[in-house]
Amino acid sequence: MSAQCAHAAEPIPRYWLYGEPPAVPELRFVHIETIPERMRLYNWEVRPHRHDGLSHALLVTGGGGWLTADGVDTAFRAPALIVVPAHVVHGFRFDAGTDGHVLTMSEGFLAGVLAAAPEADLRDAPPLPLAWDLEEESDEAAALSDAFAAIRGEFRAHHVGRASAISAHVMLLLVAVARLKAGRRDGAGRDGPGQSPDLRLLARLRPMIDERFSQHWPVERYAAALGVTPGRLNAACRRVTGLSTLQLVHARLMLEAKRSLIYTSHGMAEIGYALGFEDPAYFSRFFTKREGRSPQAFRRAHASDGQEASGAAGGSLDGNGLDRTGGVSPQ
Repeated sequence: MSAQCAHAAEPIPRYWLYGEPPAVPELRFVHIETIPERMRLYNWEVRPHRHDGLSHALLVTGGGGWLTADGVDTAFRAPALIVVPAHVVHGFRFDAGTDGHVLTMSEGFLAGVLAAAPEADLRDAPPLPLAWDLEEESDEAAALSDAFAAIRGEFRAHHVGRASAISAHVMLLLVAVARLKAGRRDGAGRDGPGQSPDLRLLARLRPMIDERFSQHWPVERYAAALGVTPGRLNAACRRVTGLSTLQLVHARLMLEAKRSLIYTSHGMAEIGYALGFEDPAYFSRFFTKREGRSPQAFRRAHASDGQEASGAAGGSLDGNGLDRTGGVSPQ
C-alpha cells in the first residue's frame, strides 16, 4: 500500500499517549501525568486524534480551554472534570499555563475495576465524552482532587500493594463521577458537552455491544435494534471513533479474550466457545490476526500476571503494563 493510500485509509491520527506512535495497550495499563508535562511540548494544543483502547480522565485545577469531540467544541474552566471514553476522536486547546492531571487507563484495566463494583451505576462507565465545570471548594471537587492526588502518589512511589491501591483509588474516582452525574440531569451546557446525534447513537450502541458481542450479531442486527440503517450506524461509528461498527465489536471480543487468557486457566477451545466461536481454529486465527501472536503465545507472555488471581478484577498491574515507562511521565 502506498503512503498516500495508507493516509487516505487512516485520516484520523492515532497515538499511544499523545505524540507517541500507536501501540496495542497492555491489558491493565495505567498512566498519570500533569497537564503541563505534555502540553508544554505541543504549545498547549492537542489536535483531533484517537487512542486504541485507552480512556482519559482529566482534572483541571487551573486555567481552562476547549474540548473537541465529534466536531463539537465545549469550553471548560477550572476546576473541571473531563472524561473521554476509549476510541472517541477528541482534541484539546488548553490556555497556556493550565494545570491539572491526565489519567489514562486501558479498557482492560477499567473493565476490571468496574467488574468489582457491586452497584450498577458504577459499572456503567461513561459512554460519552463530558466536560463538567465544578464548583470551587465543593465536596465533589474535593473528592475528585483527593482521588487524582492519591493515584498520582501511588503511581510514582512504587510501594508494596501499588496495583491494589491504584485500583482502589480509581474506584473512588468512579464513585465521585457517578455522584456528579446523579446530581446533574440535563447533560448539556455547563454540565456537559453538546451531544451530537452520532455521539448519542454510539452511547446506545456501546452497552448493546457489551451485552451481545459473544453472540456475533451482524452489523445489520445492531442497526435494526437501534432503529437505524447499517450505513447510518457505520457512518456514526467512523465519525466518532474512526472505527467501523464491526471493528468496535471485534475490539470488545479481543478485550474479553485477553482477560480470559490472562486471568483464567481455561483451554483455548473453552475460551473460544465462551466467546461464540464454534471452531477453535477460527478463534485462534481471529485472535492472531488482531494481536500479531497466537492466543497461546499471548498467554505465555502474560503467565506471571495470571498466577495471582482469576476473574476480571484479579491480577497484578505490575509487570503487565502499569506505566510501561516505569513511573516517569514520557517526554
